[in-house]
Amino acid sequence: MKTQFTKAGGGAKGQGARFPWRFAIATWLLAFAACATTNSGSLNPFATQKTPQQQALEVEPELEAAGFSQLPATTADQDVKLKTLPALKLGYYDDQNGAKHYWLADPDFCKCLFHGDEASYQRFENIKLENQVAERDRRAVEMQQQQQQQMMMGPPGFGPPGIGFGGGSGGFGFSGGGIGFSF
Repeated sequence: MKTQFTKAGGGAKGQGARFPWRFAIATWLLAFAACATTNSGSLNPFATQKTPQQQALEVEPELEAAGFSQLPATTADQDVKLKTLPALKLGYYDDQNGAKHYWLADPDFCKCLFHGDEASYQRFENIKLENQVAERDRRAVEMQQQQQQQMMMGPPGFGPPGIGFGGGSGGFGFSGGGIGFSF
């Protein structure tokens, strides 16, 4: 059974297909807006992806601050094994007593393996969250400062309150209270 959306009273030819198209476009725009506001680079087509080196420079100090041990690959065999692990991806394993151990391999920059226990992992997650909140707050302060600067400037063509003298094409100008005059 096919359902058509038409105005009461029939409507013009082809109007029955208008609603589904509008709905589809509205849904697409809503989904696009949701992607644009998420922090995940994989969902946001406009987000700049961090290079592996930038990722390492960001995550390695957080791991160290959380108590992860940095275990360098000191032999060629260790270096080969390190390169078989997924780079800069946090993983874990359970030991024979059921305790979780977390690791992150960096075969390209520090050529090391970071290793930590459950407590280190919890501290790492807290540090990441604190850094995300701090970054969000920093962006909010920047945005607020930009808005305040724009409000001080007033509408286009007017300036900030004060007196100024300006040239131009040989003229002499006064401005005050955000309104400019030139002779």
